[in-house]
Amino acid sequence: MAESKNKNLGFHGRIRGLGVTFYQRGGRTYARVSTRSTSNKQSLGQFKVRERMRHSIALWKSFYTPYEPLMDTSGGLTAYNAFLRANSALPTAYLTKQQARQGAALLMPGMVVSEGRLPAVEYDFAVLESGERVVLTDLLTGIDEGETRELTIRCNDDLRQLLCSRSRNPQLMHGDKVRFYRFEQRLKDDCPTVKMSCCEMALDNDPRQNPALRNWRFYSHEGRLAIGGADDENRGWAVVIYGEKEQSASTQQVITTCRLYEQYTTDEALAQAAESYGNVEKPDMLTPDLPKRKMD
Repeated sequence: MAESKNKNLGFHGRIRGLGVTFYQRGGRTYARVSTRSTSNKQSLGQFKVRERMRHSIALWKSFYTPYEPLMDTSGGLTAYNAFLRANSALPTAYLTKQQARQGAALLMPGMVVSEGRLPAVEYDFAVLESGERVVLTDLLTGIDEGETRELTIRCNDDLRQLLCSRSRNPQLMHGDKVRFYRFEQRLKDDCPTVKMSCCEMALDNDPRQNPALRNWRFYSHEGRLAIGGADDENRGWAVVIYGEKEQSASTQQVITTCRLYEQYTTDEALAQAAESYGNVEKPDMLTPDLPKRKMD
């Protein structure tokens, strides 16, 4: 270790390329030279964890301001960190280094889009008599259960009158917001991406036309609110209640029939992704075993 008694030495820090660190202690400046060689190799386990994290981050980035996930947690985490934690149970998608650089993301059923204390909205796919698939929620409309009707919703007040009734939906309050999320799985040049769009409406008396309603259709089916246009197998959906006064949300997940993600969760996908990084230890062990010959 080199020692300098010159108290006027102005540089304190690290020269990474040389492995030299300067620091001051007791009015003296010291230079420490590292003799340790650091490897950039990563184990297969480390790589899997990093792949899961990279994909969760890509999913977060598919949301745009101001419609990022609403995560009301008791642990004091930021919405970003709470989102990563909530989606850590999703299947691990193995994407190559180039795909990760291009922001690759995969639409998965069960992706958490909000977390909070408000009652959850239940929903699933249903098919109308016309053959159109819809997302059928448990939010009651007050319209007869035997009648399927396309709804005319042009403004916030229309939705408020439809849903805000203590006898129908006591969990909803005047001033709450409803977010209708739509996700689309895209694939271009072998790079999967997820596009998100959102229709947010406040349950208030505003009679002005809400531009967010463009390209959205709603029905009353079986006496419940349904979202139309859900025929595309490559789309996913979620409905979130946001209580503005309580600064909380309902805990909701994506429903989708998209299965593109499955081909990125195989051993073959893992081997290809590991090879693209070039520093994963023993990637050859990922090669699928060939079928053994039967002995005569």
